[in-house]
Amino acid sequence: MRRMLAAWTTLLGVAVSGVTFAEARLIDFEKPHRSQRYIVRLKDNAIAARSLFRAAGVTPVHSFESIPAFIVETDRDTQAAALEALRQNPDVAYIQANRIFKISKTPNDPSYGSQYHHKNIASNTAWEVSTGSKDVVVAVIDTGVNYNHPDLAPNYWTNPGESGPDASGKDKRSNGVDDDRNGYIDDFRGWNFVKDTNDPMDDHGHGTHCAGVIGAKGNNGMSVVGVNWDVSIVGLKFIDGKTGEGDTEGALKAIEYANKMGIPITSNSWGGQVDKTYDPNEPDALKELIAAAGDQGFLFIAAAGNDGSNNDKTATLPASYDLDNIISVAATGTSDSLAFYSSYGPTTVDIAAPGTNVLSTWLSNRTQKMSGTSMAAPVVAGAAALLKATHPNWTAREIKDRLLETVDPVSSLKTRVLSGGRLNVGRAIAD
Repeated sequence: MRRMLAAWTTLLGVAVSGVTFAEARLIDFEKPHRSQRYIVRLKDNAIAARSLFRAAGVTPVHSFESIPAFIVETDRDTQAAALEALRQNPDVAYIQANRIFKISKTPNDPSYGSQYHHKNIASNTAWEVSTGSKDVVVAVIDTGVNYNHPDLAPNYWTNPGESGPDASGKDKRSNGVDDDRNGYIDDFRGWNFVKDTNDPMDDHGHGTHCAGVIGAKGNNGMSVVGVNWDVSIVGLKFIDGKTGEGDTEGALKAIEYANKMGIPITSNSWGGQVDKTYDPNEPDALKELIAAAGDQGFLFIAAAGNDGSNNDKTATLPASYDLDNIISVAATGTSDSLAFYSSYGPTTVDIAAPGTNVLSTWLSNRTQKMSGTSMAAPVVAGAAALLKATHPNWTAREIKDRLLETVDPVSSLKTRVLSGGRLNVGRAIAD
């Protein structure tokens, strides 16, 4: 993925003969990405960022608090020269293309039926101990969430810093003030990073399906039930439902928002493969912010991908980052065998969970069956939230270790995932 000189020449339109390359690396430029907006990571000791960008002819439009990184804009006609100026600047660590990520396009069965995955992962056993807690917040970083769905509305999160009356008696949800001073105005129900608004409503269905797997309200006599009967779900929308695409910029903003708001678990059913030049030892902004979540004790649950390939050989990001707070999830079917579409990896994919024909919430007030590691990941995210409800002080590492050590061993998964088995939330909670 890095050090692709020919690709750089094509993308940046610069002559390479006789050029001495500076330290700054170019990341993700060989992948489909947005033009004219880039992530620039400065070195930790860099100063005078404003003059640096002015000299390069770019405009900073967003800065990240966790790391000295910026989203910058360029003019179409001058972007090649601007990127070259940044690359040659000794204060620039790397320049990351605003890569396009997609939700997984997977087999889809629209028929309705029973939620077999609860039986497979022994949810009933877990529910004898705990059915969850509204104190546990899970962010669904995806296409948004249909927060009006009657099976999701009771478990949808409200930002306490942006709700209730302000000093003037106005409703904080709509007073046009950043009451909690987190950089987002009236974000009482999360954020839409596609349109930069406070409305993370789902316009696709994918995020809503994931949300229902985690926490469709239980014991309410309606449609389906999540792994948690009670939980607080927040939609952080960075994928446009009309195109099925999001980008690195949106993902970074969503992850930093979750970190800033102290959200302990995120469910991430998106990603993409890298090429064979990818160097896992070289940092990038996405990896750095997920690591920052880990430093705060937060879990990042990620779908392993639906390429049916070995992630040990061809990484899928973000699932394949070598970080302790990531749980990478493969998908199984009703018989517990690895799904034909599921990516795997005996060292890079941690656990398997039901992901085929999973019934969950959908747009309007409907339910829908879907298949993919996109469905398996929120099953594990739900299990992590249930563990967090029973052990509020457990760290991300403790929750991860517990989930991996209590799997049901499956012979066909022994050489496919690190834990050698399929999630058993009942054993994780009750034993």
